[in-house]
Amino acid sequence: MPIRQMNSADIPAVLKIQGELSFQDWNERQYEIEIKAPYTYAVVYENEGAILGYAVFHLLGADSELLSIAVKDTEQRSGIGGKLLQSGLSQLDLEKNDCCFLEVRENNLKARRFYEKHGFTLFGIRKRYYADGENAALYRTENRSDIDPSQKGVQLV
Repeated sequence: MPIRQMNSADIPAVLKIQGELSFQDWNERQYEIEIKAPYTYAVVYENEGAILGYAVFHLLGADSELLSIAVKDTEQRSGIGGKLLQSGLSQLDLEKNDCCFLEVRENNLKARRFYEKHGFTLFGIRKRYYADGENAALYRTENRSDIDPSQKGVQLV
């Protein structure tokens, strides 16, 4: 399986993907902190030694959150993003009705369509959330019957 736990050696490639897409400004130290936190689920999608995408979740039970997900520009629309998303969502405890939240720039229609395609529903708008004054669209998913239960607790290599 090309999805595996993110480690420190992956951070330069993750930062490169982040830079190509110009949507976030995390630095190396922030990723280091995230991958060491016990509640973080951070994974990369690797193919033939190349990092093609990544996702960072906070798994907090009923209030889990997708913090960041990105796929290399040249690999978008290939299914990698969906696999990364599924990997994180499979960690939720559906028997306890865990759900996952995220926020995305209101004008990022490409990302919003992606989340909606994968079962997230819009539940609110945060006015002037981003530093440039743009609103954030708030999404959540819960009671997901489409999450593959065989992926629950999958060990990553």
